[in-house]
Amino acid sequence: MRNLILTFIFFLPGLIFAQEPRILIMGNVTNSETGEPAEGVVVTCKEPARIAQTNSNGRYAILLDRKPGSVLEFRGLGYRSKSIIISGEMLNRFTGDTMRLDVQLFPELIEIIGTTITAGPDTVFGNWKFFVEDFMFADQNRFVLLTFEKSLKQSKVVLVDDQQHILSSFDVPVEAKELYRDYQGNINVMCVDSAFRVKIVPPSTIILLALPYKDFCDRMLPCVDTIGRKILFTNYQDRYPAFSYFSYDPADTTVHSIRYIVDTPLLKQYNWEFDYLKPKDRLYARKMEMYTGIDKRIIAATMTGFPNSIYYTPLYAPLFVRNDTICVFDHYADSLFLYDFNMNRIGASHIDYHHPKNWKEWDRQLHQDEVTGEIYARFEKGGFYTLKKIDIKTGKIVSEHKLENPWVKHIRIRNGETFYIYRPKDSIQTKFLYKERL
Repeated sequence: MRNLILTFIFFLPGLIFAQEPRILIMGNVTNSETGEPAEGVVVTCKEPARIAQTNSNGRYAILLDRKPGSVLEFRGLGYRSKSIIISGEMLNRFTGDTMRLDVQLFPELIEIIGTTITAGPDTVFGNWKFFVEDFMFADQNRFVLLTFEKSLKQSKVVLVDDQQHILSSFDVPVEAKELYRDYQGNINVMCVDSAFRVKIVPPSTIILLALPYKDFCDRMLPCVDTIGRKILFTNYQDRYPAFSYFSYDPADTTVHSIRYIVDTPLLKQYNWEFDYLKPKDRLYARKMEMYTGIDKRIIAATMTGFPNSIYYTPLYAPLFVRNDTICVFDHYADSLFLYDFNMNRIGASHIDYHHPKNWKEWDRQLHQDEVTGEIYARFEKGGFYTLKKIDIKTGKIVSEHKLENPWVKHIRIRNGETFYIYRPKDSIQTKFLYKERL
């Protein structure tokens, strides 16, 4: 673990400082008539693509490139939307890396007409000529799809809009596995032993750029998210029953530990593997420890194949950033821990949704709404998934929604709608992209 952290710190400054200068824009959004904080206002920027949301105090923060011309749009239920252009004059008034921008929104009356709304899945995109294997949100109105006709060995990335128009496509040169969004918000195509960055050239041309695969895996994959200018990363390895979350500040290269996650009973079993070795095998494990610096108990567990056995389950304790709060779901301590911008713990609550009466229903997956920040736990019964929203203040389930279609793939949530890929059983239809309102 120590070697991973040192490697991360050594390479990351070059990655960070090679980027364009950034500026953190933050402030308060208020009701222009009452002066009260406007909660839940979505703040978006198209170039570069960024999304934020105001908290209960009306505060927001969004990280942009330090260059004039970016347009911030403020949208909130019950308010008239407002757009602000970040001009060069505004940037010149703030010489540091932070700019204050307070915004007032005019309230807007919403007339509710008495109609009956029937919930159900809608087709976002479908084409009988090829399968949709994976997808990502390119922006508010466009999607990046990973598609294939016969096999992922001959796949394409396709840019489409919400009207099911194909805007452009690009062949993936090798066998693809999935799409992956890194902590900087870039969409990448992960392949068997290579990776490609998806780039959209204005207005709507999609291309792929080859990435140095080993550097990408070493420097980018450990990163989970950002909060302000700090980068949150982990030393997680699926073959070891403990790991930690850390924060890294590129300004002063400091690293702070956030939370240590451990499955204590499983770790004891893991360590016992050394004690059960034959004397000559224990001697070999000790020699390998001296030669490699890797703990002899890790070597012993690898020798016996314990991480591949039915007794071993990889850890799942995800971290999410919601507004200005870090949420760590420690399923092994039965607790949800909350941390502020400075990695100080500001709260904790008991969680038990991962111990349902029927233990098989817990699907070991949490999903976060990419716009609102709401977090949902996923459960499965009879092939149908149920998404249950978690209140991060109490750790309790506050609402739930059962998806209409069974055995769906790649669930992602945006602005209260869940998107997924589905193909009806015993149908000649290819896999389509659908959405449902939660």
